[in-house]
Amino acid sequence: MSKHTIDRFDAKIETTVAQHFLDMHEKEVAVIREMERVLGKEKADTIVSRWSERVSVESVKNLVKAEKRPIKNFQDVKALVRRWVEELNDSNMEEVSITEETSDKCACTVTECIYARVFKQLKATDIGYLRFCEHDFESAKAIHPQVGLKRTKTLMQGNDCCDFVYHWNK
Repeated sequence: MSKHTIDRFDAKIETTVAQHFLDMHEKEVAVIREMERVLGKEKADTIVSRWSERVSVESVKNLVKAEKRPIKNFQDVKALVRRWVEELNDSNMEEVSITEETSDKCACTVTECIYARVFKQLKATDIGYLRFCEHDFESAKAIHPQVGLKRTKTLMQGNDCCDFVYHWNK
């Protein structure tokens, strides 16, 4: 019988956001590199990409389901994006700003991203892109079938920012 007053696995530990993400993804990168070695880069990357897309799309669908009301139009999409931007900034995962908002588009710029930082540190931005960037287009459709996304740059690929432009397909 344990003498601890709290469950040892519920104890808090001191760490930084960056160290936490580095610790989380260091072994993941090692496993994916081993998959690439054994299966070949193309096959392993396809597996990682498809899995990551399924996880991301499912996550977005769950977030949309948790909304107080269903997404019916682009006004609802913009409200959702504004909440997501606030949450991302508050969580210290990204530095995001909405740079333009009109009746048919919502543009966001990400200037800092914990994933890009960590995967650069791990010299694995190719894996980071597969895990966290490539599927953004399918995830946008998971918000609502009429939502589209245009993006030309990502921090993960060495650009100065990620440029997201959500739009409503008519």
